[in-house]
Amino acid sequence: MSRLHPFLSLTRHGGQATHRSADCLAGSALAALAVSITLALAGCSTPVVKPSIDLPTKFAATAASEIEPEARWWEAFNDPLLTDLVHRAMRENRDIKIASERLCAARAGETISRSWLFPSVSGSASAADHSSGYDAATKAGYPDAKSSGAGLDVSWELDLSGRLRAGASATQAQALAAEYGVRGVRLLVMSDVASHYFTLVGALRQIDTLRAMSAMQDETLRLVTARQRVGLATVFDVERARADAESARAQIPPLETLAAVSRYRIAVLIGDQAFNAAAIVPSRDDIHVPQPQPGQPATLLQRRPDVLELMAQLDAANARRQQAAAEWFPRLFLGASYGNQGLELNGVGLGAARYTNVAGLLTMPLFNAGRTRAINEVAESGQREALLRTEDGIAHALEDVETSLVSLSHERSRSALLQSAVVAADSALGRAQSLYERGQIDLLPLLDAHRVRLTKRLDANDSNTRLLLDSVQLYKALGGGWQVFEPTSVTVTAGAVRPLS
Repeated sequence: MSRLHPFLSLTRHGGQATHRSADCLAGSALAALAVSITLALAGCSTPVVKPSIDLPTKFAATAASEIEPEARWWEAFNDPLLTDLVHRAMRENRDIKIASERLCAARAGETISRSWLFPSVSGSASAADHSSGYDAATKAGYPDAKSSGAGLDVSWELDLSGRLRAGASATQAQALAAEYGVRGVRLLVMSDVASHYFTLVGALRQIDTLRAMSAMQDETLRLVTARQRVGLATVFDVERARADAESARAQIPPLETLAAVSRYRIAVLIGDQAFNAAAIVPSRDDIHVPQPQPGQPATLLQRRPDVLELMAQLDAANARRQQAAAEWFPRLFLGASYGNQGLELNGVGLGAARYTNVAGLLTMPLFNAGRTRAINEVAESGQREALLRTEDGIAHALEDVETSLVSLSHERSRSALLQSAVVAADSALGRAQSLYERGQIDLLPLLDAHRVRLTKRLDANDSNTRLLLDSVQLYKALGGGWQVFEPTSVTVTAGAVRPLS
């Protein structure tokens, strides 16, 4: 306040005030009231933009469904270890904790921004002791002075144009966006845990199948080599059998690497270290692949954290646009001081005096080399960008679900066909085994039937793993699951933040 020239002031000393200053204060208050009404009406004209994307009534890749996807989707796979890993990740994951700290900072920023709407009160105290001593040359002494004082200062900017309210709305929307950001990180972490878990399960299953196939190929190589010694097979037959055996063994190391990497990633996701990843031992039983219910596109937008975060950021951009528009209008500052000050000379008290000061300042931009216009251009551009980001996020969310539904449906069909092929290969192996036991074929055709069966099993295992991963991807695209781990405190819902209008 001291660096500004007051538009009006009222000064009291000892409880008395000048009538002229009081008249100025009353007149300025009436003027400020008139200005505030004008600016409030002007603030309502600031455009507030909203997404204009038309939502379909259902997803194109599936039939219409009123059933919403289940929140605890990881439990639909009926795997206790997966459920335990997801819960551990929600408690211990570092990315979630980092996002939570960002949320705490955003909420603190909201408190700071909203505090500007209210008066600020501060206290002050001072004390001084000045001793001059005795001047021998002039044989004169100077008085010793002591002073003390205490005061209370109040300052307040009256929000005539709604600038401070718009700023508070913007930070509130940003805090809500940070809250949805935490939910988005939760969804990402739980889907990553499930994806790497199913990758680990699939890799271990393939390793078991390949080891069985490698043993069959080694046995085939032994028989072909024995037949070649007695002239019943050629060197070409031996080399081909050896190539098949080596090829089967060569497929195992990459899968072992994939299994180890998946374990390491899961360990880090649950807040542990890769060194302890060996403790993650999944079940070798078949995992049930659920049939997710996608619900409706309209409810998707109320569930996807990334879309909700974008919509909250759009609310913040709308508020900043209104805050920038208010830069064109006057700002009114009020300040008041009240205190007590005492003085003592050479140990003699001169008494204490009370003081009161009330001051007001009304400022309005006249010329600042285009700064106010540039502030508004920045806010307008940010508003348009936020709108485009929100519409693009909605379009991508719908695309993710459609893509996941198509992939899951086609992979389910492929998996069914491959399972039929496995059943046929099992039947062929059974017939070959029966013929071998009756002596109608030798061991080599039987081993070949085993090899075909294991090959079909490899393809079926791969399809089953893809089916599990596609299911996780669909649940991730649908945006559910984070609700289960929400704090018990009530949170702000989407669309609750609205800038000043």
